Amino acid sequence: MKRLDYFWRLFGTGLSFFFFGIGGLVLSLTVFPLMNLVVRDRERRAAHAQRLVHIMFRLHRNFMIVMGVLDFEVHNAEALATDEGVLVVANHPTLLDVVLLMSLMRRSQCIVKADIWRNPFMRGVVNATGYIRNDGDAETLVADCARMLAQGHNLIVFPEGSRTVPDAPVKLQRGVANIAIRAGSPIRLVTIRCEPPTLMKGQKWYEIPPRRMHFTITVHGLVETGAYIGESVPSIAARRLNDFLAEWLTGEVGHGTDRRSNSASHR
Repeated sequence: MKRLDYFWRLFGTGLSFFFFGIGGLVLSLTVFPLMNLVVRDRERRAAHAQRLVHIMFRLHRNFMIVMGVLDFEVHNAEALATDEGVLVVANHPTLLDVVLLMSLMRRSQCIVKADIWRNPFMRGVVNATGYIRNDGDAETLVADCARMLAQGHNLIVFPEGSRTVPDAPVKLQRGVANIAIRAGSPIRLVTIRCEPPTLMKGQKWYEIPPRRMHFTITVHGLVETGAYIGESVPSIAARRLNDFLAEWLTGEVGHGTDRRSNSASHR
């Protein structure tokens, strides 16, 4: 039975990745071009596209559950569903983290690597949704992110910059704190756990674990960036905030609790 379960999950995993790629290509060739003709306003088109991606990612997540590839549980999901203009900061253990987070958020923004914009399966999706490119200079990237937050968009970021390397020291990119300080937006802390660990950095899709993946997403409290700014100049405020996020990610600070601002209460 274990051997049969393994091969079934391997088949289900491959089928899931196949449908993910084909789904992106179909949307790029059909739905999004039609949307460009019908909806003339770029902001409205992006909003519709983001909601469509949310629906498709929910379907993709549920397909993987039905196929027995993964189990999924989320705590305090309603916070993500109602947030507006919030910087969502999470750890990044697996390749599926963005899919799972966006499946919980009706409309969200994210920062997309340059190679995704050149991917024929995903290029049309990221263009239609107006996701933020990361191949410009740092100042432009921070400004673009701050502008999206100011417009009420939620922005998903992984402060480590890429998938977490197991047992390696946590190293954060300062840009995340700079975005929060520039926009003055609150930060929603999120923890993603996957047992057993899989789809980690350097792993292939077919290197599946001995049993199905179990994802637990915990949505924690808000961190109000105003408590970090105070009388500080932006660079010092960003450094203080970055230090807090590093402590939080390494488990040295209680999850979801900002000792400076009593920010664990939800919006």
